[in-house]
Formats: sequence, C-alpha cells, structure tokens
Amino acid sequence: MNNVKYEQPTPVTPSQPSRILVIDDDPLILKLISHYLREAAYQVETVTCGETGLSVIQESPPDLIICDWSMPGISGIDLCQQIKSDPQLPFIYFILLTVRREIFDRVTGLDIGADDFICKPVAPEELRARIRVGLRLRKVTRSLIEVNQQLRYQNQLLESLTLTDSLTGVLNRRALDTTLPGLLQQIGARSEGKRYRYLNVWLIDVDHFKKVNDTYGHLIGDEVLRIVAQRLQSHCLPGSSLYRYGGEEFICVTLGINPLQALVYGEQLRLAIELDPICLIAGEKLPITVSLGGVVSNEDEPLNEQALLKSADEALYQAKERGRNQTVLSGLDPYSRMNISPS
Repeated sequence: MNNVKYEQPTPVTPSQPSRILVIDDDPLILKLISHYLREAAYQVETVTCGETGLSVIQESPPDLIICDWSMPGISGIDLCQQIKSDPQLPFIYFILLTVRREIFDRVTGLDIGADDFICKPVAPEELRARIRVGLRLRKVTRSLIEVNQQLRYQNQLLESLTLTDSLTGVLNRRALDTTLPGLLQQIGARSEGKRYRYLNVWLIDVDHFKKVNDTYGHLIGDEVLRIVAQRLQSHCLPGSSLYRYGGEEFICVTLGINPLQALVYGEQLRLAIELDPICLIAGEKLPITVSLGGVVSNEDEPLNEQALLKSADEALYQAKERGRNQTVLSGLDPYSRMNISPS
C-alpha cells in the first residue's frame, strides 16, 4: 500500500519496413495489390477471408490493412468495426477496398472507423499514394501515443516523488493527508457497505533523537532515521502504510486489526528497533529506542482524521511520560504492554 507504482513507457523499436495486410476473396486482386506494394518495398501479407485476417491481426498487428468491403463470412466493414473497437489492438490504419461510390456508403464506412477508401479497379499510383498518407498518419499517431506515455510516466514519477520522503524513502505527510480520509471512509459496519471494522494508527517517535544529532552530527542522525524507517517498513503487516510524519516521527496505518491485535503489533514495531542497536561507521553500536502512541477507530466509534491523530498524539505523550521506549494504545491500560519477541 505504501509503494507508489508507475508504468515504464513503451520502448521505441528500430524502424522496419511497413507491414501491410491485404484481405480479399479475389485471388487476382490479391496478386495485383501485393505486386504493386512489393514494388514499393513494403512487407506484404495476404489472406482470402475475414476470419483468417482477424486471427492474423490479433496475433501480429500490421501497420496498415487493405480489406475488401464485401466478403463471405466476416465482411470488411464488420472486420473494421471489430478492430477499431478492440482496446488491445494498437492504432492500425484501415483502408476499405470497394466498388461502392455512393456518399451514403462512404459515410457508413467512416462511421464504423475506416480511415480511407480505394475504389476498384485499383490504380497502382493512387494505391501507393494513399498508403503513404496512411503510414504517415499512423507514424504521427504512434508518436503522439509515445509522447502521452512519456508524459504519463513522468507524471507518475513526479507524483511518487511528491508523496515520498526523500530521506527515508517511505511515504510523507502529504501522502498521509491524501490517503487517510479515504481509508477512514472504509471503516464501519459491513451492513453499511464498509470494508473494515477497524483502523489502527501508531504515531512513532525516535527517543532522544536531538541527543543523537548533538553527539554524532546530523549525517549520523539522518542515517539513524533511514535505518529506523527501513526496520519499521520491514516489520509492517501486509497492507500497512508507513509515513514519515515529520522530524523523527513516523506514522503506521493498518486496516482490519482490533485493539488487542494492534497492541501486539505496536510491541513488535517497538522491539524491532530496541533489540538491534545501530552500528556506526567506527564500529560503535548505538542503542536506539522508539515510543509509540496508538489509537484504533472502529465501526462503533468512528473517528475523523483530526480526532484520530490527536488521540494518537496523546497516547504518545503518555508513552514518553512513562519513561519512553513504551507502547501505549489509547483506551487500554498503558501497563498492559505485552513483551512479544520480534516476528
């Protein structure tokens, strides 16, 4: 939940001869058109029916299709409609080959997605000219698609950067402000269409962090924060989200665990830091502990975002008052802490 995912743009492949698929049930027409196109150095494939043509297109989409309008089985007009309505197929320039010259027929073909028409009998120069136009338009369209992919990728990357803490690599406070209201809306009774009965928040503070900075310097302090974040992240339950709340404070949000489960979980996070001192560059081991204040919002007493964080902050204050390195869950006895070995 706390990994922002984004898609890599489709890589650009080296230029190759344009591949053209010709579909017609007349062998003579196929022979003539393939001859005209091979003379122009196109890669040509021919089939004699719409059914075979559809299989070829789905298996290996060509750059351009020339297809007879009227054929037994799947007609050219039906084939064009299927291709243009299939989101899995990339943009393919589709030319209908026809003896129809009426405006009504042309409008019908354009409405279902045909890009151009060539009338029979086929004139070689007109055929090659229309194909050049079609391939140019396809190239422009593919370029626009690639630009859009690059922009989408860059936007996703920028979004991930704006929601990620640059020091620790976990989500930041802006991400918390963005996602927490939506998570809270999922809490409630199943009869009301809600997905979860509970939402647990732990506010986690690195104990005596100012002393670490004053003693070892800010570079060591930054490394401590990175290591703490990594350990907390590695001990988070599946579906949890870890955020850097600010300074030396982190917030862990988990859906679906009740108060007792949440208390055990908080102890696991605390022990993950306490039981493994941080090794400094000089070989010195630096004992680090954290204090945790938690709260559970449930279907019977749902909390809004402000009340949830305020309650967690009050529980954290209690943990510090108890001597730090404590786990206090709002509403439960702070001395009911269970000593659980890290899992």
